[in-house]
Amino acid sequence: MSTTTSRWLPLLGLLAGALLLPACAADHRLPGEMVVEETAAEDSAPLGGESLAQRKRQLQRSHADMRHYHTTLRSLRHRRDRNAWILFSGFLDKYMGMHVEPMLRGEWQSTHPELMALDANLRLVKAEVLIQLRDPRRVGQTVEEIERRYQGREGMLVEYPIGDQTTLGEALEHLKERKWRG
Repeated sequence: MSTTTSRWLPLLGLLAGALLLPACAADHRLPGEMVVEETAAEDSAPLGGESLAQRKRQLQRSHADMRHYHTTLRSLRHRRDRNAWILFSGFLDKYMGMHVEPMLRGEWQSTHPELMALDANLRLVKAEVLIQLRDPRRVGQTVEEIERRYQGREGMLVEYPIGDQTTLGEALEHLKERKWRG
């Protein structure tokens, strides 16, 4: 073997290995028809014990976060900081889609005695945030969802407007009127 060939042989080996490496990589994703829905049986079944306590903490935490986000939106609007408002509203929309919406999907927590008020309060503050985001379509959907889930329980005490207590019926009327005023 010549000196020139022995010098290039390791380089050619590395080049061939680099070219073949992607061919060895496996795609471990499941086909679309095999993907399990995000709403697992656990999300639709009532919880008890530690699982219930954990869901209660999650609802409380999300409610507190949404209240803070609502305050931030109001502050940004008051200061007329359009760039920050646009950036923050994008973050907030993703936060609601990733954290709040999946938590509110289950029907059972709207009827569970320990969670129904937290569930209703989180839905109400979500609607208020959507008003701040100027999204009346989603506000209307949220109000309709609250009315459907809590039909016949309009006398339940909720925290709305944020920081005050009213009945759910009064809160819904206030929301419907605020939806258009912003």
